[in-house]
Amino acid sequence: MLELIAFPRSILYHHSGREYKAPLASLNPWQPFLSHIRFAPSKKRKFQHHGRRAFGSKNRLECKNMHRTSSFNYRSSAGVPLHELPWASFDEYIEDKGRVIRSIFPENSASLQLNQEEWRVKMTPIQALFLKCEPVIHITVKCISEANDYPHEIPSHITKFLHVHITRVEFPDLNAGYIPQDFNINAKGALYLERRGRHKWMKNQLDINVNLAFPPLLAWVPEEGLHNILQSILKNYVEDVNKGFAVRLLADYNSFKRNKHKKLV
Repeated sequence: MLELIAFPRSILYHHSGREYKAPLASLNPWQPFLSHIRFAPSKKRKFQHHGRRAFGSKNRLECKNMHRTSSFNYRSSAGVPLHELPWASFDEYIEDKGRVIRSIFPENSASLQLNQEEWRVKMTPIQALFLKCEPVIHITVKCISEANDYPHEIPSHITKFLHVHITRVEFPDLNAGYIPQDFNINAKGALYLERRGRHKWMKNQLDINVNLAFPPLLAWVPEEGLHNILQSILKNYVEDVNKGFAVRLLADYNSFKRNKHKKLV
């Protein structure tokens, strides 16, 4: 019999009288996660759904009408100093939307432009429990310079901002039985330059809301463990995107300035 107890950043489990502890989730494909362990219900105890509790879960394993859900909400606003040059304005830089998208997401992700405003991005691989997948997100990107079209959180004196909207997420390499049910995402971001006298700040805003229902095939995993796995995965993605704004995007803009300067010489 295999017993699971969920912790925020790890899973403690007992097997054959011994105790093991492992991380909940990993976004790094070179760090295998539980690759040598198979988590599965004991063959002697098939789920008959007689109201018994299993594996320490507070939820009864009644797969016919089980509907365990989870949500993730995140909002942030950040800024980093930026040295803008007259011949290499930040407004001009964000007009190259494909370049900005490639800078925000890590190098091991892959982006494909579908049309003038839509991109398809294959994200960093996820490994959790015995599952591995590479989510694909669809993003619409627009440059907006008319103050009348600005959302309330964008100051009206901003000359131009880049609006990013994740419209949907796909799991192409995940077995249909393990795809989250009723997966809804509403994720928006904004990127712009705040100019105040001689000081300039590259600012970004993120607002992410995710709601989903866990698939019945994961009914044997304690609900708290599933919540912790989801929170860990999404937090890692958000941290990586924030790093894209604060580090990769700034470095790429500096490269943009150097190239513009070479053309002037």
